[in-house]
Amino acid sequence: MFLKTALLVAIVAAIWFGFRHFERRDRVAKGNRRTGERSFGERLAKSVREKTSGRPKDTDTIEDTEPCPTCGSFVSVTGVSNCGKPNCPY
Repeated sequence: MFLKTALLVAIVAAIWFGFRHFERRDRVAKGNRRTGERSFGERLAKSVREKTSGRPKDTDTIEDTEPCPTCGSFVSVTGVSNCGKPNCPY
């Protein structure tokens, strides 16, 4: 009984993930990508670049920012430098 249930779950999962893969492939081919979505070739190329460059992967660090009182653009709290605009407080 357990084997039949496990096999059924595996088949349903294979169909589900296969459907998602083909749907995504068609969406990327048509140019209707979601934000941050890459094709398999783009993901593979990025992986190869990271391995050959010796650089670590992006760490997804989050920086604290604050709005500049002069121009209103957000600047990093650490490592702030003068932007060159008049009255820049940094």
